[in-house]
Amino acid sequence: MKIIVNADDFGMDIDRDFGIFYGVLKGYISSVSVVTTNKIGVIRKILVYIMKKRASIGIHINLTDNPLIKYKMEELCKNFYDYDRKKFIFWKNAINNTIYMEKIKDEIEVQINKFVKKYKMIPNHIDGHNHCNIFSKEIEMIFEEVSNKYNIHLRIPYEELDNFDMELLQKNNYFKDFRKVKNIKIDIKNIEKNMNYFFKYDMYLNNYMCIKNCPKDMDFIGTMYGYFREPEILKNQLTKFDKDDIIQIMTHPGFYWKMINHKTPFSNKNRVEELNSLKVLKDMLNMEEVEYINYNKI
Repeated sequence: MKIIVNADDFGMDIDRDFGIFYGVLKGYISSVSVVTTNKIGVIRKILVYIMKKRASIGIHINLTDNPLIKYKMEELCKNFYDYDRKKFIFWKNAINNTIYMEKIKDEIEVQINKFVKKYKMIPNHIDGHNHCNIFSKEIEMIFEEVSNKYNIHLRIPYEELDNFDMELLQKNNYFKDFRKVKNIKIDIKNIEKNMNYFFKYDMYLNNYMCIKNCPKDMDFIGTMYGYFREPEILKNQLTKFDKDDIIQIMTHPGFYWKMINHKTPFSNKNRVEELNSLKVLKDMLNMEEVEYINYNKI
């Protein structure tokens, strides 16, 4: 069995960058998705230069968090909603087909051009920050166009909730709100209406869009929308795949330095726990017939 362990969000915060860099050097991570909408300084260039000798380097297209490059996130959307999180504004507009598709195309091209200019390479793959590429068929088609244009792999998340996830939900205090609710019928209008107020609706929305828009034969394991499954759970999930499969695992590891000013609350100590879990997973899989590969090899 072959697996690709991809670390999302390089370029978001410098402590996470160094954590991903460390994971690549140690062999826990075989692929990296790079955000280009933040400043790309000398340190980030050096880290990518070193990592690309050991891992594939792709672009993590950001359409949901300001700053973008050519537009503000709100300028991509026809309607404004008073949500706490910017990504909800984008998601709701995408669901309702109230997105300016030409602006989306322009923003994606600008981000890719910046990647090429700064890192002196074509990205090895393309994917979407906050799953921005799966919230409408029209946006999916734009991502497909771009992946074909540059002849690079398109990473499509398929993260339908399953029993392994439910085990995590029972253990993790972060999901205590989710545990209060049983047998919720997935209704897009209900999810849309409540996703700003209850974390469970955020998760159900991701789940709904994956079921609706993503191929069902994807060999892909997510990390509970950014919250890492236990290494033992991930190892158990791998058993449902065939030995000849190539499994993609999405992760969000990093270091966490409390003293720096973070661009997102998602940069927190959970990223360190996730990095440690990747080490444990690697140690577990060293006992099995599992090979770590990257997107250059498929």
